[in-house]
Amino acid sequence: MPKLAVKDFNLSHTLLCGQLFRVKKIDDWFYVAAKNRIFKIRQLSEHVEYYGVGKKFLTNFFALDEPYGDILSQINKDSHMNSAIGKFYGLRIVRQDPWECLISFMCSSAANIPKIQLNLENLSEYFGEKVRLHDFEWHTFPRPGKLDDYQQILMAKTGFRAVHIKKANDTINDAFLTALNKLPYPEAKKALLQIPGVGNKIADCVLLFSLGFSEAFPIDTWIKKILQRLYFKDETVSNNELHTFGVHYFGKYAGYAQQFLYMLARENK
Repeated sequence: MPKLAVKDFNLSHTLLCGQLFRVKKIDDWFYVAAKNRIFKIRQLSEHVEYYGVGKKFLTNFFALDEPYGDILSQINKDSHMNSAIGKFYGLRIVRQDPWECLISFMCSSAANIPKIQLNLENLSEYFGEKVRLHDFEWHTFPRPGKLDDYQQILMAKTGFRAVHIKKANDTINDAFLTALNKLPYPEAKKALLQIPGVGNKIADCVLLFSLGFSEAFPIDTWIKKILQRLYFKDETVSNNELHTFGVHYFGKYAGYAQQFLYMLARENK
């Protein structure tokens, strides 16, 4: 049984913090869909057991090569963040496939997590390929260019998002997305904002959860509420002001701070 020693890592916090959606837990195993494969993984104290991928893939996917202690020391600015870090220690920002991440967060517009998961499962079933790992069967997420039937996209219960998903499919490719990580953060975000249906939050999610821009700071309903409650005493602040605050206050690893705050917000809902 393959094993990988891990340090400063919590599998559950990482997989269930809202940064990726094609995850299923069966008994004590997590099954994860990643591009053209599925893998299963579980954590046992200071190591993980896994099937379907190798150590190099896991190290990259879960960002186990990042300086976790340095990251936390840079974002641990106050008692609020200190509390969040204490509760959700080991949470990592994953490096998922940029295309799947883009479509996932396009589906997130005005939707909750179960709705997003339903959209992605339907799109995968209609347009992806069947894959199996032991007795578990799933579908891969369709690659750019494969989401080519607008009516079927609608049948996946994507609603008003369908038109933007189809346009993204027709105009975006892997090369465009992977090239973004060679740009400075503002330029990469500007490029994503040119895609129909992509606003500031979606762009920041793609940059943070798939392209390695740790300074990206997505603002959604949960983050807006907790920032206003903890840092602005419930005063009305615009999303742009909250984004500017997050990036400047937390710095280079603001995206990690955002995820810890998101988990804190969901715990206190």
